[in-house]
Amino acid sequence: MQQTYENLEYIFVDDCSTDNSVSVLQKVITGYPYRTDQVRILHNDRNHGLAYTRRVSIEAAKGEYILCVDSDDYLDRDATEKLYRSCSGNCDIVFGTIYGEKIELSDQSNLLQALLEDRICHLCGNLIKRSLFSLPSVQYVPEGLNYMEDRTQMLYLCGAAKNFNVLHEPIYHYVQHEKSVSYNKKESHIKNMLSFWGLADKYLEQYRVSNTYQRLTNKRKIEDKIHLLHFCDDISVCRKYADIFPEAEKTNPRLQLPRGKRLTRFLMKYHLWGLLWLYKHFSLR
Repeated sequence: MQQTYENLEYIFVDDCSTDNSVSVLQKVITGYPYRTDQVRILHNDRNHGLAYTRRVSIEAAKGEYILCVDSDDYLDRDATEKLYRSCSGNCDIVFGTIYGEKIELSDQSNLLQALLEDRICHLCGNLIKRSLFSLPSVQYVPEGLNYMEDRTQMLYLCGAAKNFNVLHEPIYHYVQHEKSVSYNKKESHIKNMLSFWGLADKYLEQYRVSNTYQRLTNKRKIEDKIHLLHFCDDISVCRKYADIFPEAEKTNPRLQLPRGKRLTRFLMKYHLWGLLWLYKHFSLR
Protein backbone atom coordinates (compact mmCIF):
# COMPACT_ATOMS: atom_id res chain seq x y z
CA MET A 1 0.00 0.00 0.00
CA GLN A 2 2.97 2.31 0.57
CA GLN A 3 4.43 1.90 -2.93
CA THR A 4 5.71 5.20 -4.31
CA TYR A 5 4.34 4.29 -7.74
CA GLU A 6 0.70 5.39 -7.79
CA ASN A 7 -0.90 3.79 -10.86
CA LEU A 8 -1.36 0.36 -9.32
CA GLU A 9 -4.00 -2.34 -9.13
CA TYR A 10 -3.97 -4.59 -6.05
CA ILE A 11 -5.47 -8.06 -6.34
CA PHE A 12 -5.68 -10.31 -3.29
CA VAL A 13 -6.95 -13.88 -3.54
CA ASP A 14 -8.37 -15.66 -0.51
CA ASP A 15 -7.76 -19.37 -1.08
CA CYS A 16 -10.37 -20.32 1.56
CA SER A 17 -8.11 -19.27 4.42
CA THR A 18 -9.02 -20.70 7.82
CA ASP A 19 -7.59 -17.85 9.90
CA ASN A 20 -8.47 -14.15 10.05
CA SER A 21 -6.33 -13.15 7.06
CA VAL A 22 -9.16 -11.41 5.20
CA SER A 23 -10.25 -9.33 8.21
CA VAL A 24 -6.61 -8.30 8.79
CA LEU A 25 -6.31 -7.34 5.12
CA GLN A 26 -9.52 -5.30 5.21
CA LYS A 27 -8.31 -3.48 8.32
CA VAL A 28 -5.02 -2.63 6.59
CA ILE A 29 -6.84 -1.33 3.51
CA THR A 30 -8.88 1.11 5.62
CA GLY A 31 -5.61 2.72 6.63
CA TYR A 32 -4.95 3.72 3.02
CA PRO A 33 -8.20 5.34 1.80
CA TYR A 34 -6.50 6.69 -1.34
CA ARG A 35 -5.86 3.07 -2.42
CA THR A 36 -9.35 1.72 -1.72
CA ASP A 37 -10.59 1.97 -5.32
CA GLN A 38 -7.46 0.16 -6.54
CA VAL A 39 -8.08 -2.97 -4.44
CA ARG A 40 -9.97 -6.14 -5.30
CA ILE A 41 -10.32 -9.16 -3.02
CA LEU A 42 -11.22 -12.40 -4.79
CA HIS A 43 -12.41 -15.57 -3.08
CA ASN A 44 -11.83 -19.12 -4.34
CA ASP A 45 -14.74 -21.54 -4.07
CA ARG A 46 -12.48 -24.00 -2.25
CA ASN A 47 -8.83 -24.38 -1.34
CA HIS A 48 -7.04 -24.84 -4.67
CA GLY A 49 -3.41 -24.18 -3.76
CA LEU A 50 -0.81 -21.73 -4.96
CA ALA A 51 -0.68 -22.49 -8.70
CA TYR A 52 -4.42 -22.10 -9.26
CA THR A 53 -4.63 -19.03 -7.03
CA ARG A 54 -1.87 -17.25 -8.93
CA ARG A 55 -3.69 -17.97 -12.18
CA VAL A 56 -6.89 -16.46 -10.78
CA SER A 57 -5.06 -13.25 -9.84
CA ILE A 58 -3.24 -12.96 -13.18
CA GLU A 59 -6.40 -13.55 -15.22
CA ALA A 60 -8.24 -10.93 -13.16
CA ALA A 61 -5.54 -8.29 -13.68
CA LYS A 62 -6.12 -5.41 -16.09
CA GLY A 63 -2.79 -3.60 -15.94
CA GLU A 64 -0.08 -3.64 -18.58
CA TYR A 65 2.32 -5.48 -16.27
CA ILE A 66 2.06 -8.12 -13.54
CA LEU A 67 4.07 -8.12 -10.30
CA CYS A 68 3.50 -11.11 -8.01
CA VAL A 69 4.25 -10.98 -4.28
CA ASP A 70 3.80 -13.99 -1.99
CA SER A 71 1.82 -13.35 1.17
CA ASP A 72 4.86 -14.03 3.40
CA ASP A 73 7.07 -11.54 1.57
CA TYR A 74 7.30 -7.79 1.08
CA LEU A 75 8.71 -5.14 -1.26
CA ASP A 76 10.77 -2.03 -0.78
CA ARG A 77 8.49 0.99 -1.00
CA ASP A 78 9.98 2.14 -4.31
CA ALA A 79 10.18 -1.36 -5.82
CA THR A 80 7.40 -0.94 -8.39
CA GLU A 81 8.67 2.48 -9.41
CA LYS A 82 12.21 1.18 -9.95
CA LEU A 83 11.01 -1.87 -11.90
CA TYR A 84 8.77 0.18 -14.16
CA ARG A 85 11.50 2.77 -14.73
CA SER A 86 13.85 -0.06 -15.76
CA CYS A 87 11.25 -1.34 -18.19
CA SER A 88 11.51 1.68 -20.51
CA GLY A 89 8.12 0.70 -21.93
CA ASN A 90 9.40 -2.11 -24.14
CA CYS A 91 10.56 -5.00 -21.95
CA ASP A 92 8.67 -8.26 -21.72
CA ILE A 93 10.26 -8.98 -18.33
CA VAL A 94 12.22 -6.87 -15.84
CA PHE A 95 13.93 -9.20 -13.39
CA GLY A 96 13.85 -7.88 -9.85
CA THR A 97 16.55 -8.90 -7.40
CA ILE A 98 15.85 -10.60 -4.08
CA TYR A 99 17.84 -9.43 -1.07
CA GLY A 100 20.81 -11.75 -0.58
CA GLU A 101 20.83 -13.01 -4.17
CA LYS A 102 22.42 -11.87 -7.42
CA ILE A 103 21.17 -12.08 -10.99
CA GLU A 104 23.89 -12.43 -13.58
CA LEU A 105 22.39 -11.81 -16.98
CA SER A 106 23.31 -9.70 -19.98
CA ASP A 107 21.37 -8.64 -23.05
CA GLN A 108 22.92 -11.60 -24.87
CA SER A 109 21.87 -14.14 -22.25
CA ASN A 110 19.85 -17.17 -23.18
CA LEU A 111 16.89 -16.84 -20.80
CA LEU A 112 15.84 -20.46 -21.24
CA GLN A 113 19.31 -21.65 -20.29
CA ALA A 114 19.40 -19.32 -17.28
CA LEU A 115 16.03 -20.71 -16.17
CA LEU A 116 17.17 -24.33 -16.51
CA GLU A 117 20.30 -23.47 -14.54
CA ASP A 118 18.00 -22.16 -11.79
CA ARG A 119 19.47 -18.65 -12.00
CA ILE A 120 16.12 -16.89 -12.60
CA CYS A 121 13.58 -19.28 -11.11
CA HIS A 122 11.51 -16.79 -9.08
CA LEU A 123 8.22 -15.52 -10.46
CA CYS A 124 7.72 -13.08 -7.59
CA GLY A 125 9.51 -9.74 -7.70
CA ASN A 126 9.64 -9.60 -11.52
CA LEU A 127 7.71 -7.14 -13.67
CA ILE A 128 6.10 -9.24 -16.42
CA LYS A 129 4.12 -7.97 -19.40
CA ARG A 130 0.58 -9.27 -18.99
CA SER A 131 0.22 -9.99 -22.73
CA LEU A 132 2.92 -12.71 -22.39
CA PHE A 133 0.46 -14.89 -20.49
CA SER A 134 -1.93 -14.95 -23.46
CA LEU A 135 0.65 -16.29 -25.93
CA PRO A 136 0.05 -19.88 -27.18
CA SER A 137 3.48 -21.01 -25.92
CA VAL A 138 2.83 -19.76 -22.37
CA GLN A 139 0.83 -22.20 -20.30
CA TYR A 140 -0.44 -21.76 -16.78
CA VAL A 141 0.93 -24.01 -14.06
CA PRO A 142 -1.32 -27.03 -13.43
CA GLU A 143 -3.39 -26.96 -10.26
CA GLY A 144 -1.72 -28.88 -7.45
CA LEU A 145 1.82 -27.96 -8.46
CA ASN A 146 2.69 -25.94 -5.36
CA TYR A 147 6.47 -26.47 -5.27
CA MET A 148 8.66 -25.40 -8.20
CA GLU A 149 5.59 -23.70 -9.62
CA ASP A 150 7.75 -20.57 -10.07
CA ARG A 151 10.25 -22.40 -12.24
CA THR A 152 7.43 -23.96 -14.24
CA GLN A 153 5.73 -20.65 -15.00
CA MET A 154 9.05 -18.89 -15.68
CA LEU A 155 10.01 -21.69 -18.09
CA TYR A 156 7.17 -20.69 -20.40
CA LEU A 157 7.63 -16.95 -19.86
CA CYS A 158 11.39 -16.98 -20.49
CA GLY A 159 10.88 -19.08 -23.60
CA ALA A 160 8.46 -16.47 -24.95
CA ALA A 161 10.20 -13.24 -23.87
CA LYS A 162 11.88 -11.28 -26.66
CA ASN A 163 13.53 -8.56 -24.58
CA PHE A 164 14.28 -8.05 -20.92
CA ASN A 165 16.17 -6.02 -18.39
CA VAL A 166 17.62 -6.66 -14.92
CA LEU A 167 17.23 -4.40 -11.92
CA HIS A 168 20.46 -5.25 -10.13
CA GLU A 169 19.66 -3.48 -6.87
CA PRO A 170 17.57 -5.63 -4.49
CA ILE A 171 13.91 -4.71 -3.99
CA TYR A 172 12.22 -7.96 -2.87
CA HIS A 173 12.35 -9.43 0.64
CA TYR A 174 11.91 -13.23 0.58
CA VAL A 175 10.86 -14.43 4.04
CA GLN A 176 11.46 -18.06 5.04
CA HIS A 177 10.17 -19.74 8.16
CA GLU A 178 9.35 -23.25 9.32
CA LYS A 179 5.86 -23.18 7.78
CA SER A 180 7.04 -22.05 4.35
CA VAL A 181 6.13 -24.36 1.46
CA SER A 182 9.80 -24.57 0.47
CA TYR A 183 11.19 -25.32 3.94
CA ASN A 184 10.28 -28.93 4.81
CA LYS A 185 11.07 -31.50 2.13
CA LYS A 186 8.48 -34.27 1.87
CA GLU A 187 7.21 -36.69 -0.76
CA SER A 188 4.94 -33.98 -2.16
CA HIS A 189 8.05 -31.94 -3.03
CA ILE A 190 9.50 -34.90 -4.94
CA LYS A 191 6.27 -35.39 -6.86
CA ASN A 192 6.12 -31.70 -7.74
CA MET A 193 9.76 -31.81 -8.87
CA LEU A 194 8.97 -34.79 -11.13
CA SER A 195 5.98 -32.88 -12.53
CA PHE A 196 8.19 -29.89 -13.30
CA TRP A 197 10.74 -31.96 -15.18
CA GLY A 198 8.00 -33.80 -17.04
CA LEU A 199 6.58 -30.47 -18.21
CA ALA A 200 10.05 -29.08 -18.97
CA ASP A 201 11.04 -32.11 -21.06
CA LYS A 202 7.75 -31.90 -22.97
CA TYR A 203 8.25 -28.17 -23.59
CA LEU A 204 11.83 -28.62 -24.84
CA GLU A 205 10.76 -31.49 -27.11
CA GLN A 206 7.85 -29.46 -28.49
CA TYR A 207 10.21 -26.70 -29.59
CA ARG A 208 12.88 -29.17 -30.71
CA VAL A 209 15.63 -27.97 -28.40
CA SER A 210 15.90 -31.05 -26.18
CA ASN A 211 19.31 -32.01 -27.54
CA THR A 212 20.60 -28.46 -27.09
CA TYR A 213 19.90 -28.54 -23.35
CA GLN A 214 20.29 -32.27 -22.65
CA ARG A 215 23.52 -32.04 -20.63
CA LEU A 216 22.19 -29.12 -18.63
CA THR A 217 18.81 -30.71 -17.85
CA ASN A 218 20.44 -34.00 -16.82
CA LYS A 219 22.72 -32.15 -14.42
CA ARG A 220 19.88 -30.13 -12.93
CA LYS A 221 17.68 -33.20 -12.47
CA ILE A 222 20.32 -34.86 -10.30
CA GLU A 223 20.96 -31.66 -8.34
CA ASP A 224 17.23 -31.23 -7.69
CA LYS A 225 16.81 -34.87 -6.67
CA ILE A 226 19.75 -34.88 -4.27
CA HIS A 227 18.73 -31.54 -2.75
CA LEU A 228 15.22 -32.75 -1.91
CA LEU A 229 16.24 -36.17 -0.63
CA HIS A 230 19.11 -34.67 1.35
CA PHE A 231 16.60 -32.59 3.33
CA CYS A 232 13.96 -35.32 3.57
CA ASP A 233 13.97 -37.20 6.89
CA ASP A 234 11.65 -39.98 5.73
CA ILE A 235 13.91 -42.90 4.75
CA SER A 236 11.01 -44.67 3.01
CA VAL A 237 10.70 -41.69 0.66
CA CYS A 238 14.46 -41.78 0.02
CA ARG A 239 14.20 -45.49 -0.83
CA LYS A 240 11.30 -44.86 -3.18
CA TYR A 241 12.95 -42.08 -5.18
CA ALA A 242 16.66 -42.83 -4.88
CA ASP A 243 16.89 -44.33 -8.37
CA ILE A 244 14.87 -41.81 -10.40
CA PHE A 245 16.54 -40.17 -13.41
CA PRO A 246 18.81 -43.18 -14.20
CA GLU A 247 19.94 -41.75 -17.55
CA ALA A 248 20.88 -38.46 -15.91
CA GLU A 249 22.85 -40.36 -13.25
CA LYS A 250 24.83 -42.19 -15.94
CA THR A 251 25.88 -38.94 -17.60
CA ASN A 252 26.82 -37.23 -14.32
CA PRO A 253 28.76 -39.81 -12.26
CA ARG A 254 31.07 -37.23 -10.65
CA LEU A 255 28.77 -34.26 -10.27
CA GLN A 256 30.17 -31.47 -8.09
CA LEU A 257 28.05 -31.22 -4.94
CA PRO A 258 28.59 -29.93 -1.39
CA ARG A 259 30.15 -32.60 0.83
CA GLY A 260 26.95 -33.41 2.72
CA LYS A 261 24.95 -33.91 -0.46
CA ARG A 262 27.74 -36.02 -1.97
CA LEU A 263 27.47 -38.31 1.05
CA THR A 264 23.69 -38.50 0.71
CA ARG A 265 24.06 -39.42 -2.96
CA PHE A 266 26.68 -42.09 -2.17
CA LEU A 267 24.59 -43.72 0.58
CA MET A 268 21.49 -43.80 -1.63
CA LYS A 269 23.39 -45.11 -4.65
CA TYR A 270 24.52 -48.17 -2.68
CA HIS A 271 21.24 -48.44 -0.73
CA LEU A 272 22.94 -47.98 2.64
CA TRP A 273 19.69 -47.02 4.35
CA GLY A 274 20.82 -47.61 7.93
CA LEU A 275 23.82 -45.33 7.51
CA LEU A 276 21.64 -42.77 5.74
CA TRP A 277 19.22 -42.78 8.70
CA LEU A 278 22.09 -42.25 11.13
CA TYR A 279 23.49 -39.43 9.02
CA LYS A 280 20.14 -37.66 8.78
CA HIS A 281 19.35 -37.89 12.47
CA PHE A 282 22.77 -37.22 13.99
CA SER A 283 24.25 -34.52 11.75
CA LEU A 284 23.46 -30.88 11.01
CA ARG A 285 23.60 -31.47 7.24
